Amino acid sequence: MTDITILMAVYNAMPHLPAAVDSIRRQTLRDWHFVILDDGSTDGTAQYLDQLNDPRIRVLHGPNVGLGPALNRGLRLCTTEFLARMDGDDIAHPTRLEEQLALLRRRPEVGLVGTQIERFGETRTGSRSLLPCDHSSIVSHLMDGRAALYHPTVMCRTKLLKEIGGYMFDSAAQDWDMLLRMGERAELANLDRVLLSFRVHAGSVTVTKMAEAHSRIAFACECARRRQSAVPSIDYEEFMAARRAAPFWRRAAEAVEVYARRQYRLAVGEMLGSRPVLGRLRLAWAATCSPRLTRRRVFSVLHHRRPRWGRSPARTDAAVSSQSSGVRQSGLVDSCEKEQGFASQ
Repeated sequence: MTDITILMAVYNAMPHLPAAVDSIRRQTLRDWHFVILDDGSTDGTAQYLDQLNDPRIRVLHGPNVGLGPALNRGLRLCTTEFLARMDGDDIAHPTRLEEQLALLRRRPEVGLVGTQIERFGETRTGSRSLLPCDHSSIVSHLMDGRAALYHPTVMCRTKLLKEIGGYMFDSAAQDWDMLLRMGERAELANLDRVLLSFRVHAGSVTVTKMAEAHSRIAFACECARRRQSAVPSIDYEEFMAARRAAPFWRRAAEAVEVYARRQYRLAVGEMLGSRPVLGRLRLAWAATCSPRLTRRRVFSVLHHRRPRWGRSPARTDAAVSSQSSGVRQSGLVDSCEKEQGFASQ
């Protein structure tokens, strides 16, 4: 009997989508369903999906509605005991599903489990993530606006995800809100193994999008605090009105932090891509803009630094595998990305 459904929603995911799909088809665990929702793509994604010839894969096409609503549509079709998320530009390592399923079966108190990731770009491979693995540390990180679970790595109990209402946000941080609500119903965990290669794009990230994501994450955390304290909820407009009424110095400091986070994010893409020198210069500039975030990143690296035992499982994307001779970036880059406040992108 099939126990797992992999859920993927994609929008203009070419040319990386075939490698992502192939990484699922090459899993050591062979018995699964794969639901892929094409969210109104215009770049050839639909044509690629329609030519897939695998009875385990179900493809649905629809208008562009955004990631949260698309995932909720797919969630309604999931009838298996467990659900795994996957994005259209990442690479799942061969034993990912098998290892996550084993943990969920072994530990019934855990409702959702993620994994460590390894970042890769156009020409280079980055360091592994340093995410916490126990429930209390994961929740503490999330409530503090720090990444603790990467959305494309998670596997959860389908019934539990449906019971909390799936994805409540229609825009940025829909995963952050979901993770916090899942953590209120069951324990969260991470496997301390790299089981997903996370593709870092060097494309531009606008200040507007970064600011919206930052505000949405803060709103998700505020909603969680209100639920924990039995305080009446507020909507996003009320939350933003209160933030706009904050003293000027606080709003200015937040704007500088958002700018620094954007610079860090761009630097990671450049350092793992074809402009490593520019990336290092941008990284230094970002550190100058926000010394507070830099101190947190350095502390995170020093606190989590530990020896590596063995090599991570080989990735299935030939183009990624060819990068194995690339320069592995410093742990500070990993911590930079960790502090971005994105569980998935």
